[in-house]
Amino acid sequence: MSGAGSDAATPTAWQQAQVATSFLERRRSLLPLLEVQEDLIGRLLTREGRRVRRLLDLGGGDGAMTALVLQHAAGAQGVLVDFSEPMLERAEARFEGSDGRFRAVRGDLREAGWVNALPAGEPFDLVISGLAIHHLESRRKRELFGEAFDLLGPGGMFLNMDIVAVEGPLQGLFEEEMLANAEHAAVAAGHGGPHQVEFDGDEDRPDSAAEQLGWLREAGFEQAETHFKWAEAAIFGGAAADPSSQRPVALYVNCARLRTNAG
Repeated sequence: MSGAGSDAATPTAWQQAQVATSFLERRRSLLPLLEVQEDLIGRLLTREGRRVRRLLDLGGGDGAMTALVLQHAAGAQGVLVDFSEPMLERAEARFEGSDGRFRAVRGDLREAGWVNALPAGEPFDLVISGLAIHHLESRRKRELFGEAFDLLGPGGMFLNMDIVAVEGPLQGLFEEEMLANAEHAAVAAGHGGPHQVEFDGDEDRPDSAAEQLGWLREAGFEQAETHFKWAEAAIFGGAAADPSSQRPVALYVNCARLRTNAG
């Protein structure tokens, strides 16, 4: 819900200080199952001895996803890209005193030229994004996945915690839960009356998780899969191949039930 918009020439809601501040102050209380998703991301980052030394946060807003990664990779260096000045100001304040290990740069994911804003350095071990890429048109998402792949080193991982398109009985459940969370928080704070949670609905461009997994595979990612799914909320991603990996090949055995006939 930050860091990207519908048209590269058009200012978006997330470039307005009031909108950005309102969301950031209520993010933890609004988003459904956020703690569950963050816990899963932490597990993805730490399983099988994975090391994150250099990370890139796409549409990183105030740095919430970067901060989450740093909980599990304390010595990592981070680059955050966003096009919202209010968001970038909050990110710089969050990581003030990081001894140069963190940088926030202005870049618009709606245009391929955003990569020119990145500081020179080694390939990234992790490209991560939270609630930003769903603002992009389908064609641009597809291109962005290719750009992310090119920035990863061998074995590097791409993770996207985002909103996806769904059909059927659960369609709209994510927004309904956000509204319920907003009302619950308002009651707990002693405020009555209806509360708005609409930030940028007319700028949302979600695609299905299945479509986006296909685009990841087209870009060259291996192990492309959905790690978490609840209504419109999803975590999905893939990894760049690592020719030097010593990971053992899994052996799958099909065990059939044996049945004997008496007599």
